Amino acid sequence: MRIWVRLEEWILAALMAFICVLTMVNVLSRYLFSSSLSMTEELTTNIFAFIIFIGAALLARESGHLGFALITDKLPVRIRVATTFLIGCLTSAFFLILLWYGWEMVMQQFEYNQRTPAMGLPEWLMGLSVPLGALLCLFRFWEGYILEIRRYKSEEAGQ
Repeated sequence: MRIWVRLEEWILAALMAFICVLTMVNVLSRYLFSSSLSMTEELTTNIFAFIIFIGAALLARESGHLGFALITDKLPVRIRVATTFLIGCLTSAFFLILLWYGWEMVMQQFEYNQRTPAMGLPEWLMGLSVPLGALLCLFRFWEGYILEIRRYKSEEAGQ
């Protein structure tokens, strides 16, 4: 799994660097040539959607999202495990709904042959960030929950 984590980190870094360079080129273009590149806003916005989902998935694996540790750390291990499982089910429901409607959106964009306004690219390529991101988040959130439950059980065994 470390290979996938490193790959996700490199993809995130590359996409962020690309957005920074693209935005800088657009700013320079405005100041030097008094002309803006029309596609930069469209491209950076759509790439940022991919970045958000990949980043959220990476944070989920590392238990980096805000939680109720102040409350749950005081609970017995069995209740912490049950709470983590319940939270996993609720977040899974959210990401499954996002996956379902995201996939419907992509299929509609594909069916109607929608194109992006500035670049004329197929809109479904940009829309793929939603279902693919939801799927990645489902996987990574559960990976994080399983690691957290194992940590709870090892703490209990160590006490």
